[in-house]
Amino acid sequence: MKKMTKLIALFLSGLLLAPALVSANPEGDQVPESGTVAAKPPVTAEAPAAAQPQTTWEKILANLPKVSGYLQTGWNYTSNDKSSSSSFQAKRLRLLLDGKVAEKVDFRLQIEAFNGISGSTNGNGQKNIQVMDAFATWKIMPEFKVRVGQFFTPLGYENYDISPATLETVDFSNIVYRIACRNPYEYNLVDYGRDLGIMFMGDVFDSGKGFSYLHYDVAITNGSIPSKDDSNKSKDIYVSLTVRPVKYFNVKGTFNWGEYTSKKLEGGEGVGSGDYNPMTRYVVGAWYDNPRGLNLRAEYGHMKSRVNKADVVKENGAYVLAGWHWGKFLPIVRWDMYEDQVNKGTANNYNRILIGCTYSVFKNLKFQVNYGHFMYSGDAKKALGYDSSEQLQIMGLFKF
Repeated sequence: MKKMTKLIALFLSGLLLAPALVSANPEGDQVPESGTVAAKPPVTAEAPAAAQPQTTWEKILANLPKVSGYLQTGWNYTSNDKSSSSSFQAKRLRLLLDGKVAEKVDFRLQIEAFNGISGSTNGNGQKNIQVMDAFATWKIMPEFKVRVGQFFTPLGYENYDISPATLETVDFSNIVYRIACRNPYEYNLVDYGRDLGIMFMGDVFDSGKGFSYLHYDVAITNGSIPSKDDSNKSKDIYVSLTVRPVKYFNVKGTFNWGEYTSKKLEGGEGVGSGDYNPMTRYVVGAWYDNPRGLNLRAEYGHMKSRVNKADVVKENGAYVLAGWHWGKFLPIVRWDMYEDQVNKGTANNYNRILIGCTYSVFKNLKFQVNYGHFMYSGDAKKALGYDSSEQLQIMGLFKF
């Protein structure tokens, strides 16, 4: 109980300290998350200046790729009845390059410089560089676009519609880490939810109010570890639909099917055996997000594979997140759970309550404080030797 009290005190201290860390706004006008700009005092009207033709240098600069990125770094503390740890962390360092190949063809390259996936660190256990995205998108029309290369798959909100730079919490739910970013057959380790292939997508039924009523994604991918050739002849199929009846609310469902080769890699050993093990994944959810009010999202995910009438993979995950956009602050609470019905004695079987707050100092800087309480029962409790654990995270995210 004393340990819990100390953690809650640290959590509250982080919330109180965050606004004091920055006293000035280097960007001038404050841009809230709603995308609106603070009003300026009226300016006396003047005759418009004559348009000046672009110089050759200005034309060159206008056509150069746009460079952006972000750093997420801070402090992480975990504790249970058997052990505890405290460490400063560099969770993510992303570098993005966006450019135009032609009038309707865009290109994106994204590099992760703090990749800590098991088996992919160097000989000293240090994080290394990993290619995240490398794709081109041909925007034929709003209703039909084609994407080729290595891209994020449309499995759920958090893997497709949200990035670490826009996530309300420090970490994603296990729907991302275990279902969207992991293949139990191919490598059985947490990856980034990327794959090599081709995807067709579009927005149809324009509402005339700044959004479309329907978005679709249909992807054909290798179904193997990213940045590598496929290990068999079978391909993954993704079908995803997002229906948005009103501006701030939508419902999404994604189904994935594939056949996989069991492998043993340095980072993790795949389950089962053989080259064509079938597996299905799906994620369904609903999301209401008013940038000046309520943010409410829920998702459920399921992953299953049966071989010779036996469950080789059978996992479920769910979460409900609620928050409120309150000026520069976004306080949130989230309940999430995960259940591995094949490997029941691991820490992946839990219920968790998370409370946190994001403070957006200005457009490119935010601080996040998250406190999570994990609860274990049944086989997981027996195998771990404890029934709960705590986590406290204080992170800053710096964008450019």
